[in-house]
Amino acid sequence: MKRGSSSSDDPTGFSLKMTFCPRKGRPSASMAGEVEERILDAATAVFVEYGFAGASLERIADRASASKATLYSRYANKEVLFSEVVKRNVERSMRLMQETPPSDSLLEKLTFATRTLVTRLLSDEVVGLTRMVVADAPRFPSLAQMTHEAGRLRAIGAVSVVIAEHSRQPRDASTGEAIKLNARTLATQILDSIVAPLLMRAMLGQELAVVRGEIRSHVDQTLAVFVAAKALDPFL
Repeated sequence: MKRGSSSSDDPTGFSLKMTFCPRKGRPSASMAGEVEERILDAATAVFVEYGFAGASLERIADRASASKATLYSRYANKEVLFSEVVKRNVERSMRLMQETPPSDSLLEKLTFATRTLVTRLLSDEVVGLTRMVVADAPRFPSLAQMTHEAGRLRAIGAVSVVIAEHSRQPRDASTGEAIKLNARTLATQILDSIVAPLLMRAMLGQELAVVRGEIRSHVDQTLAVFVAAKALDPFL
């Protein structure tokens, strides 16, 4: 076969034409994001199924169809991976709460925000992780503290912003700080009154479908108590 002849001239059916493959580089942002989501999905499932002690990066890598090297390149250890799982869950909740529809009614804003938050907290994923944290808290107290700071405190902060920003009081620097402080106190009281009873029932193994079915009435009845006590009045 003459150099430069076409493959059709080659009686063996083989071509000497060289194929140049593009040089491999870093994965695109979309591909990297897909890998991250797959790992976090797998980690969530493994933590829920085996608990923190029983979950291993090897087991998570296998569930995610990823190599151990891929996990170790992203997460220094299991604690860091768990913190990312918690962070993702919290961010999902915060995004949902921030979609509060425009309204002139503080009660309507609080109703939407608290219903949205509780619905998210009673999802299979979050309930499973919360049960794991509670079960492992005696051996791994840092997990409980991490979840508390990332979850409960962030939720209180988000609701307190809804309350404070609704206030139409004229404010200087000191008045503004007082409004924020009072809004945080009210947000804490509201969320503890709404979230704790429903979440406790879920933790104790009550049928989730039943507990979820009571979200609307529970939120409405609890907020009605705060309205009757005129707790919202300073922010109207």
